[in-house]
Amino acid sequence: MCIRDRYQRRVHGINQNKKMVSHCNTSYEGPIENGWYQGHGRFKYANGVIYDGEFDKGEFHGKGTLIYPNGGKYEAVWERGIMKGGKYIFFDDLEYKDEGWSYCTSKDRRFYTEVKKGLRPDGKTLITNDINGPKTIPEGTYDVGDGYYDPIKEKIFDYNGEFNRELEAEEKEWIINKCRYNPSTEQAKKMTGDNDHIIKKMIELNSQKQIQSPHLFIPHISLSLIHI
Repeated sequence: MCIRDRYQRRVHGINQNKKMVSHCNTSYEGPIENGWYQGHGRFKYANGVIYDGEFDKGEFHGKGTLIYPNGGKYEAVWERGIMKGGKYIFFDDLEYKDEGWSYCTSKDRRFYTEVKKGLRPDGKTLITNDINGPKTIPEGTYDVGDGYYDPIKEKIFDYNGEFNRELEAEEKEWIINKCRYNPSTEQAKKMTGDNDHIIKKMIELNSQKQIQSPHLFIPHISLSLIHI
């Protein structure tokens, strides 16, 4: 919060009624007492994050929720501006857990949308946790859920191309390993599957069997894995 805003927050808004104040690209809507934000109010930061909850003498104090532009929210308990505990809930109501996290693991690979609404019919399988399908992102970038990561600029952008946020230090490796990648046209042309170790093994087995028999050998593959 900028210095001017901290000053304005303390000395202005003399009337005791609920009102809207705005400065330094931030805004506040709620009660003001003796120049302080007091009681239940709503404060919006310049980056679009909103705090909706209790204030005491201008500080987050009591129950309050941080609401992020991507729809996620952090419900917490605050004491003099310091968060004492809480939980993060994703835009689709999935609650994050530090321990025992079982979402989208090898035991159950369903997206949360599929957990809530059931699996999609054959041919309409989701490739992202969005019933409307994946967002359009530029070539050579990664879909990170609240926008896309540009590995050249090393920044996160909104889906409309506007700057979203800086990349956090621990994010880069996770994004590259886990997030959907949209290859460039040249990269897509090279992605023929020739370097896939499973395809190589199948070709090798077929070649070996053809030496022994004129009939083409096809390794056993579970029909449940094949889309016809």
